[in-house]
Amino acid sequence: MRATIRAAHTVDGFQDWLRAEGHSLVAAAELLGGKKWRASARSVVASVSQNIALIELYDDISELYRLLSLEFTDDLDSEEAELFFAIHPDDPRADEARLCKEALERGLHAMRRLGKASDRATEAA
Repeated sequence: MRATIRAAHTVDGFQDWLRAEGHSLVAAAELLGGKKWRASARSVVASVSQNIALIELYDDISELYRLLSLEFTDDLDSEEAELFFAIHPDDPRADEARLCKEALERGLHAMRRLGKASDRATEAA
């Protein structure tokens, strides 16, 4: 039960972070993925500001997490790889992107924990 409450608080904090720091997520998405990813991040941030449930945005948030985790840089001909290799490691925007990735990771993890708790409650009923 405590874990579920902690997860719920983490999800609430993640939603607050998206509202307050959504601009950072948009900038990180653009830095590492270009215009397409900037639009995706803007869509998530706008949806959160319109009180869309985070679970409805789970797939989009997961894809943004994959972007910020550099999963799309394996294809060296991709725009994501090109943008990534153009960033100097000491660029403060790279650190901001890392912080955004960590926030997405915490939020997604908490959302999964809540989903599992909900599934267990449904099975018990």
